[in-house]
Amino acid sequence: MLWHCARGCGAEGSKRYPTAEDAERYVRAFDREDQADLGRRAPLGLLPLRLLRAWRLRRRKEAGGEPPAGSPP
Repeated sequence: MLWHCARGCGAEGSKRYPTAEDAERYVRAFDREDQADLGRRAPLGLLPLRLLRAWRLRRRKEAGGEPPAGSPP
């Protein structure tokens, strides 16, 4: 697998994997954006946001409502 920084910082490299399927799995993992998980995997400085999100999900469950489609669990 060959890679380079898409932001143009000049970082690049290569790595060999045992199979093409292994390389493809790593490509998919490294190429994704983590925006969907931002509320669940927030740094410690964002703890208040994580607590607010947990509180809102709990209220929704107690009210019998389901989270909107496409929202993280």
